[in-house]
Amino acid sequence: MDANPRILDERLFSMERMGGQYSIDVAGFLSTTDSVATALESLGQAVSEALTDLDHVVGLVATEADLTSAVRSATAERRRIGPAAVQHGGAVVTAAGRVALTYVQADDDMASITSRAEASATLPQTPGTGRREALAQ
Repeated sequence: MDANPRILDERLFSMERMGGQYSIDVAGFLSTTDSVATALESLGQAVSEALTDLDHVVGLVATEADLTSAVRSATAERRRIGPAAVQHGGAVVTAAGRVALTYVQADDDMASITSRAEASATLPQTPGTGRREALAQ
């Protein structure tokens, strides 16, 4: 995974400005979000293992109330932040996926509407080559 947040952002939201239109590189988006989800799973496992190790340390000093309290106090913030960071990362990936899906569905709907409109449009059956001639008749 790229360490540079700007590169990650460009890959995750692979949109290009093209003459007033935007497009999403769906394959690139799926590949990137899959990589991020895999990394989050690994991070989640690492956080879980770290919390288990912290519990083990607390158990080792359980007979010393002051030391137990100090260890718990020193690790409380990490116990809260680690799982929360993993959960937040998962929520971000899920939300990004929903946004991309909505974009693609809207694009498909727009293409379908345009195709139906094209199929039902009738052009004037008049001789001549220009629009002005057709409108004059």
